Amino acid sequence: MAFPKVTDMRSQPAVVGDTLYFGDKTGRLYAIDRKRGCVHAHTKVASGIRSAITVVPGDSAPVLVFADSMAVVYAVDSQSLDIRWRADMRLFSTSTITGSISHHDNRLYVPISSYEVAAAGNPNHVCCESHGGVVALDLANGDRLWEWHATADAILQGQTSDGKPLLGPSGASVWSTPTIDAARNRLYIGTGENLSHPATATSDAVIALDLDTGETVWHFQATADDVWNAACLNDGTNCPENAGGDFDIGASIVHAKLDDGSELLLVGQKSGDAMALDMNGELLWKTRVSNAALGPDLHQTTTNGGIHWGMALAGERLLVPAADPERTRPGYDPRPGIHALDVRSGEVLWFQGVERGCYLADEDKPLVGLQNMRTGKHRPLEDQYNCSFYYGLSSAATATEDLVFSGGLNGVLRAYAIEDGEVLWEYATATPVTTVNGVTGHGGAIDVDGQLLAGDWLYVQSGYAMFGQLPGNVLYAFKLSAD
Repeated sequence: MAFPKVTDMRSQPAVVGDTLYFGDKTGRLYAIDRKRGCVHAHTKVASGIRSAITVVPGDSAPVLVFADSMAVVYAVDSQSLDIRWRADMRLFSTSTITGSISHHDNRLYVPISSYEVAAAGNPNHVCCESHGGVVALDLANGDRLWEWHATADAILQGQTSDGKPLLGPSGASVWSTPTIDAARNRLYIGTGENLSHPATATSDAVIALDLDTGETVWHFQATADDVWNAACLNDGTNCPENAGGDFDIGASIVHAKLDDGSELLLVGQKSGDAMALDMNGELLWKTRVSNAALGPDLHQTTTNGGIHWGMALAGERLLVPAADPERTRPGYDPRPGIHALDVRSGEVLWFQGVERGCYLADEDKPLVGLQNMRTGKHRPLEDQYNCSFYYGLSSAATATEDLVFSGGLNGVLRAYAIEDGEVLWEYATATPVTTVNGVTGHGGAIDVDGQLLAGDWLYVQSGYAMFGQLPGNVLYAFKLSAD
């Protein structure tokens, strides 16, 4: 299927029986026959649907919970698609919701992030006011039960070199979906970097919160003093002194329960580090799968590499995708691909790299992220589809006992054998497609959300235009063949 007026596919769908619920960037929510692709019903909310669709029990039918790009949370009846309630989650004018909403015991747990990290790149922006957080809601009516704030409120800290006010502390966005530990009555989140000084102990950290109160139980900081925003990409005056490397913990925390009864928390960071913590937040091991963490002058050397949106666990093997675009940086050794680690020791069991598979001249290689968007220099889109600069693994991985699925930024979806990393199947999605609904379709980069498995069906979204990646508007359905 293809969706009109869409270039980014990021809201992971949900399956209830034979219906697939899907939200797109125009704000449309669809109920789709998941085996035929027929649209049963659709409705529209105020802005683009940004989070995954979370399914929670309801009185007569399941309830669909999701967030839009304006940080509004909706609870929608899955049968009628009527909105039961909506709740504005903004803590600041720049607040948004990037992760998805977790549910436990008639409560919803909403992660709060901020796009001020990008806004700070504007030389007229006063940096920086916002911070991340978590808000707990009553499932019945959307009322706020508690809030956790990643930093104290920002206050005046001084002035920038061009005389603008400089505020802080700020940042420590919660980019990912909270992880629920019902037995301990805890919730685990990862946070991003600070946007301005002073640095806080809650940035680039794993935080354990009490489910009932939102109080901090413990925290583990993976990288201290990481203070960074997009002004550092062009030497803007909002770039903090001694800027860090932009090493968010953007992947959801994996709560591993092993066969012998032991439990671990598994953490992936944009520095390229995978880690295991015990259930009290003590570091057990750390393995660097990619060399995204660099030496001095980090604020000039961010790469958009490392571990982005999600690792996967299969038995006692941790499957770790790495994005790692090719950048010329001192000490940076990109290793895009998927890494299998022993969950108890962090030992690398195998690595299966990915390659571009085509020649790209240096002058056609884009700058980093938002910096490239500002230059206005763009290769023709057809050329980008034929040979994408980006080809690493950024989106969340999806694992079964035997396979791990991982989509590439060049649109190539692969299935790997858990045992040894052999590529068993691959499919190039960044192509023109004939769709079941008659909308002109073209796949693109696979980023952010993971692949959805429902029985022997696999659903994959293709297209993500941010940061100079490949736009697209296609939802693919694959079915395991009988042979």
